[in-house]
Amino acid sequence: MSALFTASEIVTMAVEAEKNGAAFYQAMATRATDKKARNIFTFLAEEEAEHENTFQRLLNNLSPVEMSHTDEAEYHNYLNAFTSTRIFNASVDIDKLTQSIASDLEAVEIAINIEKESILFYYELREQESGEGRESIDEIIREEKSHLSRLAQLKDALVKPRKIS
Repeated sequence: MSALFTASEIVTMAVEAEKNGAAFYQAMATRATDKKARNIFTFLAEEEAEHENTFQRLLNNLSPVEMSHTDEAEYHNYLNAFTSTRIFNASVDIDKLTQSIASDLEAVEIAINIEKESILFYYELREQESGEGRESIDEIIREEKSHLSRLAQLKDALVKPRKIS
């Protein structure tokens, strides 16, 4: 039985996720009222665009993965859990999503969830790849973890009351 998701399909999902992530962060940078939030969202938009390019390059070097029927069914369910989320879903309307966000803090909370979803997804993608592709994915995972850390710090800064001088 053939795999329901080939490695190239998974990488294609990753490309779409990075494209959506870049669009989300760019929109949030435009809408942010806090200067630090605007700067971080701009940085993240640029990073996601770079990741998209990395995954595009990986598509050329992927080989198919062989799985048992049981593993395949479990894997299909696992990937469906990711692809049903708002960022991994190719039909997500980024404009509609961003317009529904009422504050910088809400945007940061959504971004934190996006980064967590991305990290989990890329760990799974990493298992499909070997060699140079795996190293590229490892680097993207490190960067996504860094994004998560930056967003957590930004959330703390937005939640803490500001001192009036």
